[in-house]
Amino acid sequence: MSDTEEQEQIARAIALSLSGLESRLTEEERETQDLKEAVAASLGKSVDSLTARDMLTAGSVSHKRPREQEPIVAEQRKVVVRRFDYSNQQFWDGVVKLTYVKGFVGQTFIRFEDIVQKTKLKKALVTAFVCSMDFIEDNFPANVNVCIVTHGRPATKAQLSQYRTIIRPHLKDEKFGVFHPKMMLLFYEAHMRVVIGSANMERYDYEDLENVVFIQDFPKRRNDQAAIRSTSDLPPFARDICELLDHMQVPPPVKHELLLYDFAKAKAHIVASVSGVFEGPEQYKKYGHTRLADVVQNITGFNLDPKSYPKVEMQTSSLGSLSVYYLNELYKSFCGIPAYLNGKMSAPIVKKNEIPPIDIIYPSRDTVHDSRLGPSGAGTICLNTSTWKKPTFPKQVMCDAISQRPGTLMHSKYIIATLPQPVLKDGKNVKGWVYCGSHNATVSAWGKFTVSRESKQPKMNISNWELGVVLPIHEDTDIPAPYLRPAPRYRDSQEAWTQNMEW
Repeated sequence: MSDTEEQEQIARAIALSLSGLESRLTEEERETQDLKEAVAASLGKSVDSLTARDMLTAGSVSHKRPREQEPIVAEQRKVVVRRFDYSNQQFWDGVVKLTYVKGFVGQTFIRFEDIVQKTKLKKALVTAFVCSMDFIEDNFPANVNVCIVTHGRPATKAQLSQYRTIIRPHLKDEKFGVFHPKMMLLFYEAHMRVVIGSANMERYDYEDLENVVFIQDFPKRRNDQAAIRSTSDLPPFARDICELLDHMQVPPPVKHELLLYDFAKAKAHIVASVSGVFEGPEQYKKYGHTRLADVVQNITGFNLDPKSYPKVEMQTSSLGSLSVYYLNELYKSFCGIPAYLNGKMSAPIVKKNEIPPIDIIYPSRDTVHDSRLGPSGAGTICLNTSTWKKPTFPKQVMCDAISQRPGTLMHSKYIIATLPQPVLKDGKNVKGWVYCGSHNATVSAWGKFTVSRESKQPKMNISNWELGVVLPIHEDTDIPAPYLRPAPRYRDSQEAWTQNMEW
């Protein structure tokens, strides 16, 4: 897909997302509708056909998943009538949740209002590609300072009101690339909450599409703890966030606020992309997939034995011009192998023109047509028809993205890497790793690695801003996968969903 085509798709996606916002129901009306849809789903009926007896006698119904790989990321599909109320949750200790979707309630799903807990909120920073101001005003108190970082050209900073600041960070190119991270830093009386995921700041993403969020709370530092006076003294998780805020040119007080909190028990590793060119032995691995390689090496160790390479599932809501060559570039990072070793580009780990063990999980045309929203709801699921029809497109890797919640379209971005044999690290068996965040399976998101012809130095060229987290998979890991596993491979007759496909 050309950069121009990608920008056109993004423009259409924004328009559809904003037009897809529905008028809000009261909380009681939403709960009643949720109850009816959940009962209908459990009984195999339509909402209109429910009787009073159905509503009185329906209970929770558990369905065994029709497809199951390994119990690494375990979430049984359930229809549960009662809502799991997280509105007063005091402390999240590094969890991955799927966002609420109308008609489905369960322990794995979380509503936006329960994430923010606005009655307790003191201040906030939010970032997203699309930031609906109506959505922000509905969910953040008018007298609470909110710094909003979002996409736009040219780079600007403006004070919208006494309590609202908006920032549009720089992009390395005047036409191409987008600001795409989804993060919230939420500050309360005694702790702060870090939320990193795949959902835009709009109702459509938090009620109609499936998204994923990582949430961890961090307590204020105790009086008996030594003061941290510089962000460079923070643990890696917080330091990486501060560095990202610097690139965004967020006001210094926001960054310095992090000095007040204890990040010693951070569960995840930050993986970000920043729009720009990063050259040199240290700079090239700060962002994009070369940063991911560093994180994976930290989790699983450095291993050049092909028998130890992982099997990778890469679920995405947008696809660019994939090629076997680029899949191999990505796969090297998925294995934790540096792109640059001993003063030169590291050797390929897969034979030339051989497809690495990566499954790309992206919805087929059938899945979109059969979804509850249908084609009109798939505006933010992007692949160009001409790209799909290229003879070089590696269709062999394509698997259908079928949600655990039947009929739901997924805007999540997820990677699960499973090792053939566990490795012992820090006294625990590591079975692989999982990524969740904003990175789609595109060169724009993950970046392109080269060795500069002029300087002979390693170089990463990245168009987009992105953000995600990586967590190790242990024996007792219980992280919900949004899609059915193993994802079914495309049949010969199936086509991928594309933006400009006729229906």
